[in-house]
Amino acid sequence: MKKCISLFDLCPIRPGMQKNRAARITAMSYLRDCPDKERHMEKQLLNTGEYILLRGKDSYSGLLRMVETNPVNRITGQAITELYNSVPKAYRKNAVFLMNTVTLNELSRSLGLERNLISCRDDGTFTLMDKPIVLCNAMPFISEGSVPILFGDFSKVSIEDCGRDELQEEPYDSNPDSTQCTLTGYMDCMLEEQLAIRGIKIV
Repeated sequence: MKKCISLFDLCPIRPGMQKNRAARITAMSYLRDCPDKERHMEKQLLNTGEYILLRGKDSYSGLLRMVETNPVNRITGQAITELYNSVPKAYRKNAVFLMNTVTLNELSRSLGLERNLISCRDDGTFTLMDKPIVLCNAMPFISEGSVPILFGDFSKVSIEDCGRDELQEEPYDSNPDSTQCTLTGYMDCMLEEQLAIRGIKIV
């Protein structure tokens, strides 16, 4: 089974102070018989936050809009090679490809016989051009206007954690045994070095 990890596993996280600049992220769940609501809601907040930090929302741009992209009509071996070469050599040492599982499956079908670009390791993980493929559910699918693949050194991206509001709990009208929980946090994602990461954009 392909293992998906979080953007928070790739990027350094540091405390931040400027809530007005950060993305306001709210997670909501209906919980019943949950022994640790705070911990459950924290995980929910990070899942929601990953999508927003990548894709943006409202006035918050998101990492996918911060990176420079190579426009392509479809993803070919040449497009992958050009993406790889567009990231300076200094950033390639620790670079990875970031995409979702569906994109990996589509690439495996379309590129599988093309110069053996994709390979599977003994531990079940995949490489593309001998660089690790990191699977992230929050990455977009391949569609017009999307950026389904990023490549580069994600240690050059930092996530600022600007704090949380208090956990809000209310009775859930439709089910008196459940509680409606809401947790709001403030996070910011910054590309510290513009050349470190690049993407493929479908046009």
